[in-house]
Amino acid sequence: MKKSILLLLALSFVFACSKDTKETTTGDFSVSGKFLTPNGQDAVSKAKVKLSKGDVVVKETLTNSEGEFLISNLDAGDYQVTISKGLFSASQFLTLSDLDGLLDFDLEDIIITELPNIAVVTGSYDNIETVLYDIGLVNPITQAPLFDIIDGESFGRPNTHTHNHSAEVNRTFNPLLAPNTDISFADLIASPDALAAYDIIFLNCGLDESQTEFNANITNYVANGGLLYTTDYAFVYLEDLTNGGENYIDFYEPTRTGTSLSTEATIVNDDLLAWLDLNFGVAITDNTVTIDQFLPQWQVVDSYNEDTVIPWLSGTIAYDGQTEEKPLAYTFLHGNGGVLYASFHTKNNPEQSEAVERSIQYLVFELSDLKQE
Repeated sequence: MKKSILLLLALSFVFACSKDTKETTTGDFSVSGKFLTPNGQDAVSKAKVKLSKGDVVVKETLTNSEGEFLISNLDAGDYQVTISKGLFSASQFLTLSDLDGLLDFDLEDIIITELPNIAVVTGSYDNIETVLYDIGLVNPITQAPLFDIIDGESFGRPNTHTHNHSAEVNRTFNPLLAPNTDISFADLIASPDALAAYDIIFLNCGLDESQTEFNANITNYVANGGLLYTTDYAFVYLEDLTNGGENYIDFYEPTRTGTSLSTEATIVNDDLLAWLDLNFGVAITDNTVTIDQFLPQWQVVDSYNEDTVIPWLSGTIAYDGQTEEKPLAYTFLHGNGGVLYASFHTKNNPEQSEAVERSIQYLVFELSDLKQE
């Protein structure tokens, strides 16, 4: 199920067309444009661009790091342009004709209008919902979020672990980002049907940790095509999926022993590096950026399977009385779905590194692109 941003369908495209004029087929036409997040500002890189005639795809390409694309050597005629980054997409019909002497058609900004069905489970120490809101997953009239926000903190039973994140609680104070559904996290995780209603589920750090008896439901949700974001203490809901660390990523024991609050992290993916550099002017030195959104006693990943897991950033961190370089964010496939795990949180205040929030933003789209067709 997808949601549409109705107001954004009123995009401005200019095409020359005429049903009464015979079209030429010189093969000299080109189509260009730029694919942007729903806020109309941020580029979406490595998105799939398809030009179709009827049910036949005649040309394909990918957007570059600035969200731009160019498709050349096209014949005159009617086309459908479809651009997608995983479950985020937009489409438009166009007619190529040289009636006005135009051969190069610039579609300019093409904004995401079709969204996946998303649930965010709130946590005391992270707020991925602010990233989703800031990139424009918002009703343009009411300003309400276009995703479900589920209370992940208000339960009768205490968390199964104690921790010391309280020094810098990372909450969002946007009243529009309060829980907006009647379902609780306990209801969600206990019900395979409730889980399956969502394309992507985000589990924030600081959510209730007492529901791990239903971890098999999470594993099946991902195997059946669901996409899952987890950060820091939400790792407890991955332990069935990773088979206690035998598969994908292995969480360090003793748990919650990370002490570094900041690191100069190496960007190990060239596409992420280019996107950060070209679009946001993030301070990058020798392929490194400042990642400074860790809270005390965070969860370290000890190791990962290099054959199945993609690391995105890696930094030297202190944990359990030692110092070592460790990857800090990972994506991997499981069955027909996929997982994004990050050791660090979303941005907590304006003084922190822009690379923190922007890296998470980029990885949200990479998570969406893990969906197997």
